[in-house]
Amino acid sequence: MRRETSRQLFHLVVGLLTIAVLYSFGRTFMVTAAFFTLLAGTLLINSWFVGRKYRIVGWFIKRFERRDVLFPGWGSACYTAGILIPLAFLSDINQIAAVIFIIAVGDSFSTMVGRFGKHSLPYNKKKSLEGTAAFFFSSLPSWFFIGVSSVPLAIIGAVVESLGLEIDDNLTIPFVLTTLLLVIS
Repeated sequence: MRRETSRQLFHLVVGLLTIAVLYSFGRTFMVTAAFFTLLAGTLLINSWFVGRKYRIVGWFIKRFERRDVLFPGWGSACYTAGILIPLAFLSDINQIAAVIFIIAVGDSFSTMVGRFGKHSLPYNKKKSLEGTAAFFFSSLPSWFFIGVSSVPLAIIGAVVESLGLEIDDNLTIPFVLTTLLLVIS
């Protein structure tokens, strides 16, 4: 449980820092930074697999990686790729920030609150009503980025997260929210 809390807090902080960097240095810089972060992570994990056990990689795996992942670094790769989705397809910096905020805050709170939930969802017994509500309500401050459009994004993001799809939600949520923003803009 402690590892998952640390993981979610890291998830939250990285997302909020990404938004700060986005507003400070712009979209182009953030696309470049996310791309090179994904590339560097891939190279480090590849080195790990071929026997080069860098301490920093081991430290991150020990503290933040889930035990049931496909391979070490999978969660981080999906999160970084998920951040790249709105960066690549949306041009409005406020829409990009809103999607990243929902991924960072909504997804983190849904996990941290949901694991203590007492009411399973009828369509997914592994998820709780409390976690889904936490996702929705913690995503609403995205209002400050895009106004009323944040409400349907928070609802749809919470629904997508609650489905527990086979594809990592750090990919599905930003994909669906970015697509929705492209459609309604």
